[in-house]
Amino acid sequence: MMGEELKKPLTAIKLLAENNANLSTISLEARRALRTVDNILLYQQISTEQIALLLEPVHLGSTITQVAHDLSPLSVEFGCETEIIIQPGMTTVDVDNSVLRSGIESLWQAVLGMAERPSPLTWHVYRTKQGIRIAVINNSLDLKKVSLSSRHSGGGKSRQPFAGIAGPATDLMTARGLFMLLGSQLTKISKEGHPGLAVTFRPSAQLALV
Repeated sequence: MMGEELKKPLTAIKLLAENNANLSTISLEARRALRTVDNILLYQQISTEQIALLLEPVHLGSTITQVAHDLSPLSVEFGCETEIIIQPGMTTVDVDNSVLRSGIESLWQAVLGMAERPSPLTWHVYRTKQGIRIAVINNSLDLKKVSLSSRHSGGGKSRQPFAGIAGPATDLMTARGLFMLLGSQLTKISKEGHPGLAVTFRPSAQLALV
């Protein structure tokens, strides 16, 4: 209910901004906030079993490309040029595509909020021994203060996972939660010496039987 109430003023701001060419930045920010709220609501609805996961074979490269198109205006506004590198011959993974898209959107927005401006974002889709991986790389990311562990401290309290990055923290936490619903864990990686974040999925079950 809180999420739905938050969406009302944001939707009004977005519509007003879209009718004025001089307010394009406000429109982009309103859209970004609406995506954040929508993705939090989706996580809440599925984690409380109000909505069931719909697993189907999905091509990760295709989904990344679609999200890149949708978030292109926001990336441009943040001064982050985007490159997508998809390893040839990628197989599908069994996921709920709406949850996957929301997870990638949340991760994308979080990284935009953490990256220096301007700086390039490079998205990779490639095979590993663990499965098919989506990774986002940015040279300016400082992940030292980011802990993606879900473990609790010795005193029984949850650890603060994203110290010092209050702005992007909501999107990053949402991305982690959505990927966990799909049975995957968001992790920190280093690819070719550059810092990044990644999530790995097992190939489709049907292909594993071939």
